[in-house]
Amino acid sequence: MSPVDPNVNPATFMSRQVESSRVFFYDEPEPGDFEVKCGGFERCRPEYRIDRVDFPWFVIEFVHGGKGKVVLNGVETPLRSGDFFLYGPGVEHHIKTDPDKLLLKYFVGFWGPAAAEFLERHDLKMGVVSHCLKSEPIRRAFDTLIDRGSRNSKYSRPICTAIIQQLLLMCREDAVDAGSTETRAFATFSRVKHCIEQNYLELGTLEAVAKSCDLDAPYLCRLFSRFHDESPYQFLTRLRMQHAASLLLEGGSSVKEVAAACGFPDPFHFSRVFKSVHRVPPSRFRDAMHDKLPR
Repeated sequence: MSPVDPNVNPATFMSRQVESSRVFFYDEPEPGDFEVKCGGFERCRPEYRIDRVDFPWFVIEFVHGGKGKVVLNGVETPLRSGDFFLYGPGVEHHIKTDPDKLLLKYFVGFWGPAAAEFLERHDLKMGVVSHCLKSEPIRRAFDTLIDRGSRNSKYSRPICTAIIQQLLLMCREDAVDAGSTETRAFATFSRVKHCIEQNYLELGTLEAVAKSCDLDAPYLCRLFSRFHDESPYQFLTRLRMQHAASLLLEGGSSVKEVAAACGFPDPFHFSRVFKSVHRVPPSRFRDAMHDKLPR
């Protein structure tokens, strides 16, 4: 058992080193063998750093974007989009963001004898970093978890328990082995993905990406269908809209100026694309996020 009291209020572990976050937590213990404690999403600040020698519950963290590093029981591993790791009682852990590529990550904490048995039965090991090539379904499941957890109805906890188990199994099933990432096709996919990540503001179309990588567009689509959960154009668009969201959070630019900075001469077209990714128009996104930031 952990020397840290598992009944401690989860709010005491919520990091303040974040630009923005969406979180939920339950401050009252719940009788049962699988207890949901907290969950959320964090957009880390450049100084984000976590240093703990222990933790009272099990936690799974999933990297959605950016870069960083994690040290688990003395072993340092770089973090990238699609990585996930578990820690809990007795697992020393240190997490740090890359200040130039800020971590965007999901997390959920849970506890109980049934939770421990679930992890053991499905070979989900503490202190190990794994990687999922197709991370979009996992991201959607985390978003659903946060939405349901935030409702705080009488059904929230049992729903969250079911979603957590689903998330753990999805991560376990989609974790890749070394052999699947050592092929020539994966090397080409990685080169294209890196090209998009570095040049998404200049590469506005699938054809531009294909030309930049000296490949044809249909082959690009086949690569992404095999190794990613988005098409190359969807991936490109999501990166551009994440950049747009960051500009809107800075608060000094109009929607028209942000659209132009992201390569959209038509702000109305930009707004439609932004809403397709973030589910709200850019102006509403900016207002909602500013209301959540500390003053």
